[in-house]
Amino acid sequence: MKRVLIVEDDENFQKMYATQLEKFSAEVIPVMTAQDALASIRSKKPDVIVLDIMLPGKGNGSTGKMNGFDFLEQIKKNPETASIPVVMMTNLDTEEKVARDIGVNDYLVKANTTMQSFLDVMKKYLG
Repeated sequence: MKRVLIVEDDENFQKMYATQLEKFSAEVIPVMTAQDALASIRSKKPDVIVLDIMLPGKGNGSTGKMNGFDFLEQIKKNPETASIPVVMMTNLDTEEKVARDIGVNDYLVKANTTMQSFLDVMKKYLG
């Protein structure tokens, strides 16, 4: 069974993604902060990560918080986690180049992405 780590601070989006990912018989690991996501990566070893940019919590970011970019940079710099595919789901439609430069595999804008489009992207990673 494939594992999907969903790093999203909106519970409604978490539930919506989780419900859809059940179609792939995936185990969904929902977390709300980058810090919880880093802990989950070590303990759960996900096969793919769905990541939002705007995240709450304290961390290593320059403002005292760790956002999705900070998290992405950390996992892509670590040889043990660098190969995990990351699908960024965000409402920030102007940040795709930054995300791609850091190493995101797919970049989807929530407002412009249908659930079918999301599932089509996830199919690449979940089979």
